[in-house]
Amino acid sequence: MPKIVDRDERRELIVDATWRLLARGGFGSATMREIAAEAGFAHGALQRYFPNKESLLAAAFVRAHSRTSARAEERLHTERGLRALRTLCAEIMPLGEEQVREARVVVAFWDHAVQDPELWAAHRANTLVWRAQMSLFLDQAREDGEIAPDVDIEVVIDQITSLNAGRQIMCLLMPETTTPARQLAALDDLLGRLRDPSAASGRRS
Repeated sequence: MPKIVDRDERRELIVDATWRLLARGGFGSATMREIAAEAGFAHGALQRYFPNKESLLAAAFVRAHSRTSARAEERLHTERGLRALRTLCAEIMPLGEEQVREARVVVAFWDHAVQDPELWAAHRANTLVWRAQMSLFLDQAREDGEIAPDVDIEVVIDQITSLNAGRQIMCLLMPETTTPARQLAALDDLLGRLRDPSAASGRRS
């Protein structure tokens, strides 16, 4: 009886191999031949699962977003407002070993995403999902009186997105100044400046 091949499982194995190569040596090491060898496949066998290198790299890039979202989702269903926003950012920021590995892969993608339409589209789609979540949490924070009514939510999202991206780069280039404590301090400072002073006064009284 012929062996049943789980196509999705094989695709995951190939993406895992791509991740390992990217984390070790960046894009230069992620040739189709090297990916096949890392995954234990014949070179030509990859095309059964990914039509070209671009589609494989896009799948590897989406993996980073999926892992982050899965971690955050475990906690976000019980949170809202600024607390939920902080949770999401804490999963995106490179606070632990797993997130630093993800940052290494994501940063390697950025330069190539500017030139490759498929990678660019994958990055844009992922970013828009996170921006939509941030917007929802900030709307909740406004409804709950956590932030001042005149806070420009789109500006805040731009600031947070830039902060998160910057931390992913700096954790690789300047790890001694990008410690988890300092990353969270910067995030908490930004979120703290959003709070409505009049609401805080009301709580104290």
